[in-house]
Amino acid sequence: MAPKDKLPIVNLAQQLNPVLTHHPVLSSDRSGWSGIFFAHFHHPAHESPEHRWQQHLIGMTSVKHSLESKHRLNGQRQNNYCRPDEILLVPSGVSYAGSWQQAGEFSLLGFSPNFFEEVAFESIQTKQIELIPQFAVTDPFIQQIGFVLKADVEAGHPTGRLFGESIATALVVHLLKQYSVWQPQLPSETTGGLAKYQLKKVLDYIHAHFHQDTSLPDMAKVLDLSQYHFCRLFKQSMGIAPYQYVTQCRIDRAKQLLLKSQLTITEIAFEVGFTNHSSFTRVFRQCVGVTPKTFRDSH
Repeated sequence: MAPKDKLPIVNLAQQLNPVLTHHPVLSSDRSGWSGIFFAHFHHPAHESPEHRWQQHLIGMTSVKHSLESKHRLNGQRQNNYCRPDEILLVPSGVSYAGSWQQAGEFSLLGFSPNFFEEVAFESIQTKQIELIPQFAVTDPFIQQIGFVLKADVEAGHPTGRLFGESIATALVVHLLKQYSVWQPQLPSETTGGLAKYQLKKVLDYIHAHFHQDTSLPDMAKVLDLSQYHFCRLFKQSMGIAPYQYVTQCRIDRAKQLLLKSQLTITEIAFEVGFTNHSSFTRVFRQCVGVTPKTFRDSH
């Protein structure tokens, strides 16, 4: 076993060989997300040499049956049959090596330490966070986050980067509460939401920019709030998350254009902030119950 400081440091967003020899079949490299990265793999049997990840890493199995595997995490060996929906948590800088005996399907979600520390500081006013390595843990919340991020990547990020950044912020808070050495006391949820003048200011900003790929930091900055507190207070005030409100604004504007303009459906999709026709159609149907074409033809 090589000394820890001699082990290679691997960046999930860059070159993975020899830790992983196959490229991901799906990744968030075009998402515009800052500080977070998602990748999904269909990978043959492989032995991964000991290394350290640059990011805090969550591994999520997607196998339909148990998969024989061997792991060495922070110097401790584990032989296991990975079961569906289990997760692995490897904090940044912690040594890890693994091997699996047959082809497997899994997702990796990485947070840069800077992003993680920023959310930690915003939510509990500390940067001294130590995550506890985890192996073969069942955590339905993390699995659900993995599913929705994978779906967002597959769909081409139809609502822009705001959705992924909001979900990732919530996941960091979950990790702080469940898997850190020091269990933080997060602020109470009963704060009453944003003040009226704050709510008006941020809604004015959203109405002026919803057709753009607005980020969560952009919105929080309008009120000089942290991302974490902005999301929490906005939802208390409006009953929905910021990304849901932005989507609602886009769909409302799309309805107006479908009824009162001669723009094509593709032109309307781009006009209101969607990245392509199919993403717009899918989200419109989810919100309205019919496709944009059916909506236009029926009025």
